[in-house]
Amino acid sequence: MSSFLPEKKYREILDLVPIVCVDICVRHNGKLLMIKRKNEPEKGAWWIIGGRIFKGETMEQAAFRKLKEETNLDRKHVVHIAGPFGPYETMFKEAPFDITTGVHSMNAVFLFDVDDIITLSVDNNHEGVLWATEIDERWHAYLKDVLADCAFFLR
Repeated sequence: MSSFLPEKKYREILDLVPIVCVDICVRHNGKLLMIKRKNEPEKGAWWIIGGRIFKGETMEQAAFRKLKEETNLDRKHVVHIAGPFGPYETMFKEAPFDITTGVHSMNAVFLFDVDDIITLSVDNNHEGVLWATEIDERWHAYLKDVLADCAFFLR
């Protein structure tokens, strides 16, 4: 499994083709974990965790990798898995690395119910944690679709 892609190569790929990503709805006691993004796209927005899938990695493997990288939670914290849901598609005008063509992604989404959040901490690409109990109408349409499909309100 490839775990590292040099930034220069990743910039070229992001500039030319859609990327394949996995996102994760993390639920604890009926509340959904949202973390604030520090980088484009959607810099400053509350978002669910996730990111690109590495070559040779399954969607589920990528979801558990992103869970660990972005929240410090891991497989032992997950008591129930649903999904993948999707596919979804996002297109953003904003992009990291000052890429002018934006970001286009194809996404699959998992729902992870976790039983323990004592070790929860967000990585350097995020700031702040929000445990949401309802969908905020100001959130991106993608998030609203994903949360509906994850049956966020069917606790």
